[in-house]
Amino acid sequence: MSGLAKKLEQAITFQAMGTIVRVEGQIFVVRTDEGDFRCRKAVSCLVEPELHDFVLAGVHVNAQKSETAYVLSVLERESPDATVSCEGNLDLKTKSGKLRMASAEGIDLVSAKHVQVAATDFSVHASTAKLVAQEILAFGADMIGELATIKLKGGILDKVFERVSERVQRSFRRVEEIDQLKAKQLDYVAEETMSLRSENMVATAKELVKVDGEQIHFG
Repeated sequence: MSGLAKKLEQAITFQAMGTIVRVEGQIFVVRTDEGDFRCRKAVSCLVEPELHDFVLAGVHVNAQKSETAYVLSVLERESPDATVSCEGNLDLKTKSGKLRMASAEGIDLVSAKHVQVAATDFSVHASTAKLVAQEILAFGADMIGELATIKLKGGILDKVFERVSERVQRSFRRVEEIDQLKAKQLDYVAEETMSLRSENMVATAKELVKVDGEQIHFG
C-alpha cells in the first residue's frame, strides 16, 4: 500500500492530442480526452498555434499536482496558412550548401527597422524592378551599366566630377530659360559646319578678338 501511494506521488509526464478552444495572450487552452490544459508554446514549435488548431501537447504533473503544459507541434489546421514565429532572434544557418526560398506567388521582406544584405556577390534578375526611398546612398569603386533606354525626371540635378567624358552619335538638348557655362578654357571643334543663331549676339574680350578664315562675310 505504501508503495502504491509513493507511486501516485511521483511526477508524471505524458502527451495528448487536442484542439485549441481558447487563446489568452500567450496561453493556449487545449481540450483533450484527458481534459483541458493551459499550454504555452514550446520553443521547438516554430509554427504559431491558432484557434481551432489540432495540436500535440506535452503535460508534466509534479508530485504537488502542479501542471506545466506546452504545445509541442501543430498537427492539423483548416487553413493552409502558417506563421513561423519566435520571441527573440531567429537564425537560419547551413554549415554547407545553399539556403533557398521559393514561392509560387511572391516573397515579402518586411522589417520595422532595417534590412541588411552582406555577400561577396549579389545578383538580382527580374523583368521589372522598382526602388522607392526617401534617400538613396550608393558607394563603390566602379559602376558599369548597359541599358537600351534611360529616362530621368527630377527637380534638381547636381553633379561634381573630376573628369567627364562623353561619346555619342547624336546629341540634342533644349533649355527653356538660361544655359550658362563657366570655364577657364573653351575649345569647340566642328569638322564641317558650326552655326550660331540668336536675336542678339554680344562677343566681348578684354584683349584680343580674332576671326580667321578664307572668306569672312558680315551683314
